[in-house]
Amino acid sequence: MLIPFIAQRLSTFQSLNKIAKRHFSTENIITAEDPIHKVDLRVGQIVDVNNHPEAAHLYIEKVDLSNESADARTIVSGLVPYMSKESLQNRKVIVVANLKASKFRGILSQGMLLAASVESKVETLSPPAMATLGERVQLEGVTLGESLDVLKPKQKVFEQVAQYLKTNQDGIATYKGIPLVTSQGPVFSDIKHGEIS
Repeated sequence: MLIPFIAQRLSTFQSLNKIAKRHFSTENIITAEDPIHKVDLRVGQIVDVNNHPEAAHLYIEKVDLSNESADARTIVSGLVPYMSKESLQNRKVIVVANLKASKFRGILSQGMLLAASVESKVETLSPPAMATLGERVQLEGVTLGESLDVLKPKQKVFEQVAQYLKTNQDGIATYKGIPLVTSQGPVFSDIKHGEIS
């Protein structure tokens, strides 16, 4: 009788140990120096989508970050091979809002849409439907520091962050295994176990 009892206790201990390692692993610890603090991820909504006149694989999107479409940002993305204009129109998205503006075939892009990818499938990340436009995306259980006004390309801050951005087995966007969240819930994608960029 004692052996099954011990086996059951051991199994319970091993399960708890796995959970503890997943949630308290040292690679999941976000220090004050972590580059994620410098990156400004915001909830936005695409209010207009057009094909780039000079590049067949690029869209030019107008993305509202404040419920004021007059202030919408222009963002150029390479989503043409993966998503239709119709699927992007009025879609809520996650924007890297403090990248330095740069030109793509003559059009100034003022940010980047985050998308998950696996093999040849690509899809933009989505916040919950009721997420507020312009709100900063947070890490679950982490108080983020103030982001930089503009990320300096030479410092490659976003590249340092991007290597740890992934969707998990439930399609939830994570950084170092920690969910990206809004006030209304987690950021997600239909793509599971995907890279995010």
